[in-house]
Amino acid sequence: MTATATETAHRPATAHRVARSLDDLVGGTPLLRVDLPGLPDGSRLLAKLELFNPLASVKDRPALYMLRHAEETGLLPAGGGGTVIECSSGSTGISLAALCAARGHRCIIVMPDNATEERRLILRELGAEVISVDHRDGLPAAWAYAEELQRSMPGSFLPHQDENPANTRAHYETTGPEIWEATGGDIDVLVCGVGTGGTLMGTARYLRERLPDLRVVAVEPARSAVLSGGEPGPHGIPGIGAGYISALTDTALIDEVVPVADEAAAAAAHEITRATGLLVGISSGAAAWASRHVAAGLGRPATVVTVFPDTGERYLSTARAAL
Repeated sequence: MTATATETAHRPATAHRVARSLDDLVGGTPLLRVDLPGLPDGSRLLAKLELFNPLASVKDRPALYMLRHAEETGLLPAGGGGTVIECSSGSTGISLAALCAARGHRCIIVMPDNATEERRLILRELGAEVISVDHRDGLPAAWAYAEELQRSMPGSFLPHQDENPANTRAHYETTGPEIWEATGGDIDVLVCGVGTGGTLMGTARYLRERLPDLRVVAVEPARSAVLSGGEPGPHGIPGIGAGYISALTDTALIDEVVPVADEAAAAAAHEITRATGLLVGISSGAAAWASRHVAAGLGRPATVVTVFPDTGERYLSTARAAL
C-alpha cells in the first residue's frame, strides 16, 4: 500500500541520513518477535518497541503531534516562548518537556505524588517545573488543578492528552502504518494497554480499515478495571488505567478487554527482560501477559501484535526491583 502524503511528511529519520531535530527521531520503532513460554505452537507475538523513541516512550508521538498542532493553529508561538501545562503520571510529561526544551517553551507538569522518583528527576533535568498533587484524589482532581492553573496563566496551552484528537491522530498516521508495513498486513489480533486510549484507538482504526476482521483487545489493570465495568482504584501499572474512560476511547472499536493483575504485569516485564535483554516497563508486561492469554484462547495459530510502551528504567525504584 502506498504511503500517503501525511505519512511521508511525518516519517522519522532513518539510520542512513542525518536528523535535523528531535522531531525527526520520533517514530519508526521496530517490531520484535518475542518468544514467551506459554504461547501456543504456531502463534507469534510481535511487539512494537516504543522504547526506541528519543525519550524512550510511545508518548513521544502524541506529544509531538499536540505541540505541532498548537503551534500551527496559534495556540503556542511557533518560535518558542510559550507555556505548556499538562497533567501526566510521567511519560507524556517527559515527552512534552523534551520537545518544549527543544522549542524554547516553558513546561509545567502536574503529576500525582506517587509517580516514581526517576520520572520526577528526568522532568527536572529537562527543565520542566513539577507540581505534585495527592494521588489519593485521583487523576480527575489532578486534571482540575492543571485546568485551573492554565486559566490563571493567560496565553498558556493545556494539551489535555485525554481529550486531544491529535493524540489519536498521531497513532493513526504513524503507529498504525508502521505496523502495517512491517507485517505486510499479516495480523490477527491487536493488543494494547489503555490510558488515554490514543494508542489503541488510532492504531486500531488504521488497521481495522485494512483488516475488517482484526480482533482488537484492550488491556487494563485488574485493580482499576473501568472498561470491564469495575470501579476505579489505585494500582501498580503506570501508564494505563486512568480510572475513567477518556473522551478519546471508542469502546465500540474494542472486541475484548483483558484486566491484568499488578503482580502478573511486573512478573511478565521481568520475564521479557530476561528473555530478550530489553528493559521494558510494567505496562509492557501487562500487554505481554494479555497477549499470551488471548493467543491461548483463540484455539488456532495467530499473529498477535502488541505495543510495549516504554523503558523499564523509570520503574526500578518500584516493587518490580524486588522480583
